[in-house]
Amino acid sequence: MTHPTPRDTAADTAVDTEVGTAVDTDAVARSVAAEHGLVPRGPAGEGVDFVVHRVGRPGLGDAVLRIPRHRLYLSPYGDVDSADLVRQEHAIAARLAPLGLPVAAPLQLIERPDGLLVSVAAHVEHDDVPLDGRDVGRFLAALHATTPPKTPLAYQAPGDFTGFFVKRLGDRHANLRRAAPTLPPLPAPPHIGAALEAVRTPHRLLHLDVRRQNLLSRAGRLQAVVDWSNALVGPPLMELARVAEYALLPDNGIDATAVLAGYAESLAAPDLESPAALLYRLDTAIMLALVFHSVAPDAERAQILAARAEDLLGLLHTGGDPARLVRPAAGAGRTPDRGERQH
Repeated sequence: MTHPTPRDTAADTAVDTEVGTAVDTDAVARSVAAEHGLVPRGPAGEGVDFVVHRVGRPGLGDAVLRIPRHRLYLSPYGDVDSADLVRQEHAIAARLAPLGLPVAAPLQLIERPDGLLVSVAAHVEHDDVPLDGRDVGRFLAALHATTPPKTPLAYQAPGDFTGFFVKRLGDRHANLRRAAPTLPPLPAPPHIGAALEAVRTPHRLLHLDVRRQNLLSRAGRLQAVVDWSNALVGPPLMELARVAEYALLPDNGIDATAVLAGYAESLAAPDLESPAALLYRLDTAIMLALVFHSVAPDAERAQILAARAEDLLGLLHTGGDPARLVRPAAGAGRTPDRGERQH
């Protein structure tokens, strides 16, 4: 099948600025294929951080190369080497695959003579038949029932999660307020921390970019979840709150009701209107608004998402009817593709 190559900036890493020398990903793919006896089949997908190339392995089936676009990225607490993101994806998949979770099986890490790290994973056959959201919920429940790996995560600051999140939310809010000066203030940091700490659950591995572009399925059933660059270890409520917020944008292809139904088959579904959930949803709305203000400029969508953040802030400050959470999403238009769909 031939599909447009997707690009997407709707994710946590998109808020950060790419730095360093850009990588000629086509040349790297050709070179890796020639050196390792692989058959190039061309680009299979792309995102802000990586380009995916499909290759044939004679007698072994197809695989994909995940090649960084840049060697270095900025995070709120320091530079992140692209090699760390490559290792992170490879290590998470290696941890989850033996547990029966749907991931693209990791095959090999290839270090180039210039130090660039490329990962090789099994190609996952998939199609565009609508995905059963309950499968996504079952996957998340299985993920959240699993002891998190000890893999270092590139975009997670060391130490206390609540302190990390409070600082990140404050930084993002301040950045958005420069572009949207009428945005109400955040609750005081101690109040944010208290709301988060009121929901005490074991911390688990979170994917945090669960959208159709990162969900490979066939005949409506989930086959693999890809692109773990945004992964954190934190409270599962954060994951489900983000899913609920993503679902308001139609192009994300997520049915939150179905996802929660699949999740509830084995784990209790959380209250997505609690103060903690509203804070995690606010984090998502602000992140998306920043994307449309900077990385993928779109004034109309940026305004809609800033208004969404304003609604959530209003609920946090005054309480009110949870039904106010639902702002029509149709006006937001397309969400830019960041997912690394393999085609």
